[in-house]
Amino acid sequence: MTTDPARRVAVAYVSRTYGVRGEVRAETLTHCLERFDALSDIVLQRDGRPDLPLKLERWRVDGKGLLLKFAGFEAPETARAELCKGYVTVAPDQVAALPEGTYYIDDIVDSIVVDQDGHELGRIAEVMQMPSTDVYVVRSAKGEILVPAISDFVVEIGPGRVVVQGIEELITQ
Repeated sequence: MTTDPARRVAVAYVSRTYGVRGEVRAETLTHCLERFDALSDIVLQRDGRPDLPLKLERWRVDGKGLLLKFAGFEAPETARAELCKGYVTVAPDQVAALPEGTYYIDDIVDSIVVDQDGHELGRIAEVMQMPSTDVYVVRSAKGEILVPAISDFVVEIGPGRVVVQGIEELITQ
């Protein structure tokens, strides 16, 4: 299985082992936990290590996140060495549908940002996830603008384009 790391989508982060049977505790990175019912083949990605194709045997919700069990990992020592600090990823065609009006960060990053008159302000370089709301980091040759992702500022989101309003005071000259 060949994978393009830039094209895979993380649905969980494996933080540590759990128990003595090779299970791991994971933080969910998806809005739809039921998606794990349909997953069997996933790819674990860790910095500096090759992608690791895995089979998800079972999963369950625990008070502190998810508990995942992968085929071939029966001992906590092996699970710790191979799985911890890794992202459970799926192919883009396995991504769960979002409610209307919500978007995946990957769908927004690199979008052109324009004002209501159509003047280009830059491109979204990243989305910072803050406690109260996401913030779009818009970069251009003139600098950087931080735009809160709320309806007061974001008027419309479309394919590759975000329309904003009322951000004049956020633009530094």
